[in-house]
Amino acid sequence: MKHVTSLILVLLLIVSGSFGYAYHQKSTEAEDAKSGLLSVSNVALFCLTDMDALVTMVENNVSDSVIRERVSRYTFCALMLSEASASLYDATGEKIYWDVHVASTNLADFFNHVRNQYSWEDIERNADLFEELGEAIFQVYDALGKGNLTETQTERLLNLTESLSW
Repeated sequence: MKHVTSLILVLLLIVSGSFGYAYHQKSTEAEDAKSGLLSVSNVALFCLTDMDALVTMVENNVSDSVIRERVSRYTFCALMLSEASASLYDATGEKIYWDVHVASTNLADFFNHVRNQYSWEDIERNADLFEELGEAIFQVYDALGKGNLTETQTERLLNLTESLSW
């Protein structure tokens, strides 16, 4: 009887240890995935920080092909940020990542419209907003890199992108 009890205890310890190890492994994988998604988000945010350069390009009559290339780059970066932040939201459930996802989707839609319609007037119309957007994106980029991104920062970014006029 003592041997059966000892055997059951040993089996329970082995099973418990196996579950603990599996949990730890999955937890580590989840953290690694989150870290990777944060890195992708940081690169995309950095790419978008200088969007006010578009206004300077239009004002200085830079060729359409250069502006189109820049708009295409912003479209790609916004889409990349949209996907990464949606995945971060799925992984964490944190509202800040959802706000970044919606804001970047708004940017991607806007830049895609500008690129497809060759609508430089839309860039000129939103000139003041681009400066604010660049500043808000830089604040999100900086805070995300430091690990202290706040809902206030992401809501400001979201509100600014919702103000874009086409």
